Amino acid sequence: MHRPLAASVLVPALLVALLPGAASALAGTAPAGKFTATAKVSSIDEAAAQGAQIFANDTFGSKQTWVPPNAFSSHVMTCAACHTDGGKTEGTTPAGAHLPSLIGAAAKYPKFKAKKQAVYTLERQIVHCVRAGIMGKPPGYNSPEMIDLVAYLTQLSKGATMGQQFK
Repeated sequence: MHRPLAASVLVPALLVALLPGAASALAGTAPAGKFTATAKVSSIDEAAAQGAQIFANDTFGSKQTWVPPNAFSSHVMTCAACHTDGGKTEGTTPAGAHLPSLIGAAAKYPKFKAKKQAVYTLERQIVHCVRAGIMGKPPGYNSPEMIDLVAYLTQLSKGATMGQQFK
């Protein structure tokens, strides 16, 4: 199913796809809210660029707010609220817990979580973060938004060794 992409996402996504380094320059430029991805993309890089926009700007329907460092007002929660610089640096939750960089994170999935006694896929971890961290409604497992988020996080893991979680 092809859904139209909002104009506020299309232009930045095209710039990100065409200009190296544009993702970090555009982070936070689109208004926070609900962004829809398109099921049809012309490349994996385009999907990752859309994923970067979703990561930076989609509130997933959350009403939770946070105050970014050096800001004068609060913002509705997005992935970027905790995972600073698009997940490329160490982040901090609003409660103060430290989060590792997401560079290489996709290479660590699937992984077993002993506390939950379950194997988590990258998609399941994204669902958990959206529900528990953002307090929003996560995208469906096979939705264009989830696919784009996975493409973005996998792009951050380019070059990382996969399978180290297996003995």
